[in-house]
Amino acid sequence: MHARPLTERERAVLDALLATDVDGAADLRRQAVDVQVTGGCGCGCPSIDFRAGRGMIVRVDAVVHGGHDSLFLYTFAEPEHGEVLGGIEYAGIGDEHRTELPPPDRLIITPARR
Repeated sequence: MHARPLTERERAVLDALLATDVDGAADLRRQAVDVQVTGGCGCGCPSIDFRAGRGMIVRVDAVVHGGHDSLFLYTFAEPEHGEVLGGIEYAGIGDEHRTELPPPDRLIITPARR
């Protein structure tokens, strides 16, 4: 996959997740200004990757209000760059197959437990 800009919905969800008060949020917000989608999940769900890496660190959790679906924002720790945005992982529960992230106003967002 070639890198592409975030869709309006992806940008809105990322901004909502990064509005959460977590350590290093200001730096992650600066990175988010220019972030691009570099990959996604092979199943066709709306998960998106900003970069590849190892050692995923979950930073922000969200559940969809009125449902069982959830998603989280993750980062990677890189020795040369510090903590970098990794992507948004979506977990759909049930038979409905989603291809787009839910609207941010439907998300209940909390900092991840570290």
